[in-house]
Amino acid sequence: MIRVLPAVSEPTMAAVDGFGRRTRGIDPDSGDEVEVLELSSTLVEHPGCVSALGDRVARFATVRHASYVHLRRLDRPAADRLALVSDATSGWRLSHLLTASSSAGVPLDITVVIGLLRQLLPAVALFGRHNREAAIGALSPERLVVTPQGRLVIAEHAFGPALEKLNLGRERLWRDFRVCMAPSAGLPRANARTDAHAVGVVALSLLLGRVLAEDEYPNQLPSLLASANENRDGDLTPLSKALLAWLSRALQADVSTAFQSPHEAQVAFESVLASDRAYVTSAPAVDQWVAKVGALIEQSRSTGAPPAPVTLAPTPLAPQALGTSAPQAPEAPYAPQAPSAVPKARNPLVLALIVFAVVQSGVVLWLWNRNPGAPRAGEGELVVQSRPVAARVSVDGEQRGVTPITLALPSGAHVLEVQSGKSEPRVIPLTIRPGVQTAQYIELQNVAMTGGLDIRSDPPGARVTIDGQNRGTTPVSIRDLAPGDHQVVLEGGGRKVTQTVLIDAGITAQLVVPLPRR
Repeated sequence: MIRVLPAVSEPTMAAVDGFGRRTRGIDPDSGDEVEVLELSSTLVEHPGCVSALGDRVARFATVRHASYVHLRRLDRPAADRLALVSDATSGWRLSHLLTASSSAGVPLDITVVIGLLRQLLPAVALFGRHNREAAIGALSPERLVVTPQGRLVIAEHAFGPALEKLNLGRERLWRDFRVCMAPSAGLPRANARTDAHAVGVVALSLLLGRVLAEDEYPNQLPSLLASANENRDGDLTPLSKALLAWLSRALQADVSTAFQSPHEAQVAFESVLASDRAYVTSAPAVDQWVAKVGALIEQSRSTGAPPAPVTLAPTPLAPQALGTSAPQAPEAPYAPQAPSAVPKARNPLVLALIVFAVVQSGVVLWLWNRNPGAPRAGEGELVVQSRPVAARVSVDGEQRGVTPITLALPSGAHVLEVQSGKSEPRVIPLTIRPGVQTAQYIELQNVAMTGGLDIRSDPPGARVTIDGQNRGTTPVSIRDLAPGDHQVVLEGGGRKVTQTVLIDAGITAQLVVPLPRR
């Protein structure tokens, strides 16, 4: 049985694709807002596809990572229906952002492209390291979410093995599901080469500033590659030789030089950036592009809202580990106290005990103060500092402590996440080199000090006041509310409803109010 309460919003046309129909609802078990993907009949009616998808979702249900949307479960409301329930992630699909950006003529600067790829590549490579027997297999702009803070999150990452069971060719998978798979001698397979190829398709879409059309994949990839340019501050220039060669290998134009895994593609991409000092990662550039295009999407959305009970549920800005709390400061090491009074005539046994206590204390203090994380052969050192201090630090999805902190890490690519309170985590891909100390200072002074509230009513058009101030008419999104209780009043159709809403910093709450006319 499906366990999600009535939808918070009806799907737009963009929320329906070959995978199925997406809506938002409230999970009664936790009170969290969730996304419900009701699978298409093509998937539901294929037993092998359903079995493979169920196995992957069950495995990922216990896994949480800031770069991936948390998959909760599969629900079967009827024999011919199946729904994937995931955490609701605030933001927009990358495909929506590209379409809106292209339609409005908002340029996609090369710094934004690099900023997004430097988030995508480490996340996909991390998946490959922990899931060697299977790949994501469904990467595309349609299944990448970009949050309002410019963080890229991978959605619906359990479909690879299920899509294999359909035994469809590349053209059919693209046409029906917007899934791109690597070229192969037989039927396409969801493997590491496919994920590397899909990263190349995402990169090509970013450079073109639009999603690929149905008839452009895969036959027109060579011509699209030849037409790709870099947009630098509004000026179009040809791709550098290094970036063009990398993109060609990712798209697997030549099988003999194609990337065999996302990790290989990531290492090569970092080499491209190192070869040209003009290639920089600019978080503000990503944030500005997302904010501008996201606002365009919100303005164009339908103002209708379905009837729903009064529901208030926080929308988490990033997946949080269940039961995880901030690490506790360690207790001070025990140091034996010297005797309060020592007689002049000391017993030899007493003297021996005193000497032993002093030596033991020294050993304990040495063990405490030495660096237990000193790098060994094949390791490097990562020093993480932040402002403010005591921000939570995780590396590759594993909590490692709070700032300031020094860690010994295996050489290679890693994903650093630093988070203060409930604010959006800062996600930083980095490469650790053996015997080298890498320092990261993260300024968290700009973390969200306000919260948001999305207000909808049925019917729409109700006048909204918050704490006595007029804030527009429903549907309306307020993003500048101080943490704490606020009095929200909705008036429309001869009805007046008053609600007290608790706002948390960095959290956008949802308020849906029915206003039946008298």
